[in-house]
Amino acid sequence: MWNGPDVLHLVAVVQLTLIAAVLLREHRRDPSALASVFFIGAIVAHLLLPVVARRGVPASLVHPLVPLGAAVPYAFWLLVKVHFDDDFRVRPRHGLGLAAFMVFHYLAWLAGTGALATPLLLGGPTPGQWTIGPTIVSVALMVHALLVVAMGARSDLVVPRVRLRYVVLVLSGVYVLVELAAETAFGEPFSAAGIGLGVHAVSTCILVFYVSFLCLRMRPEALKPAPASVGDVLVLDPALEARLRGLMEEERAYREEGLTIAALARKLETHEHKVRQLINSRLGYRNFNAFLHRYRIEEARTVLSDPARSHVGVAQVAYQVGYRSLGPFNKAFKELTGATPTEFRAARLAAAAAEPPPRPAARGGIAS
Repeated sequence: MWNGPDVLHLVAVVQLTLIAAVLLREHRRDPSALASVFFIGAIVAHLLLPVVARRGVPASLVHPLVPLGAAVPYAFWLLVKVHFDDDFRVRPRHGLGLAAFMVFHYLAWLAGTGALATPLLLGGPTPGQWTIGPTIVSVALMVHALLVVAMGARSDLVVPRVRLRYVVLVLSGVYVLVELAAETAFGEPFSAAGIGLGVHAVSTCILVFYVSFLCLRMRPEALKPAPASVGDVLVLDPALEARLRGLMEEERAYREEGLTIAALARKLETHEHKVRQLINSRLGYRNFNAFLHRYRIEEARTVLSDPARSHVGVAQVAYQVGYRSLGPFNKAFKELTGATPTEFRAARLAAAAAEPPPRPAARGGIAS
């Protein structure tokens, strides 16, 4: 006999599966869409696990769901980094981290079920101790992901994505609060007869349907910003762009330490969202920090290439162009030039020293 919570879980699973199918059909080459599909797969496994476990499904079908369902925090962190961090790239180390995370959770689950109670582990960690490590890592990943979402909103130039950041924060916060309240008031949400199970199922189903609704209304810019159209008001307003270029190129506003979009909008005497749209749609930047890096690193290149200023230290150059510390300056400089500031200066000064001195201009007349 199927109970209400199990039915709601299955409805949510079907809905999520349809979203994943649409993402794979429309955006199969987009890293953000692929990360979304992986996150959806982890959630589906997480929702199916208690359902199949209570139905006496063969262990061969239950065991694969355990590590995949446990990967929800890691999948959420990966999705946030891919979608909201323009500098992030998936590397092999992230795959290794995911594999270790899933294996760790799987072993903790086996220990909790008693499957690891073998002579080889006598005197080893107790089932409760096995779960401490995975729980700490999961919480750390979730907290870091939400910090990435929240902190990045200040420099994000893609307006639909800025709104999406706040939607993610609100939905995540509400869902976690509901889950914690249910567990505190009614006990474990997956208990067979607990009211918490119903609260978990209902809140999950509502959340999934709301996310589905958002996906149907989501503008393409949220995954990949569309280029500015001819009819865009900002394209037809060259005065704002001219003021921005003058502020950055002539007044060198980028030198201001800790410059924000809001501060730049105040200098331009306009609204913040117009500055975001201008720099994103017209100038092609998705992140305000990347916009600042361009001007700061360009001036730093000029200083480091000048033999007359070879006595100026690299740290002094970094502070002069607007960086608070040397670390971000070195990172940005290498990303844009392919060399560290020290290597760049050495190469440019060596090239300048190797050039022959300019020949004096010839005087008129022929000596007798």
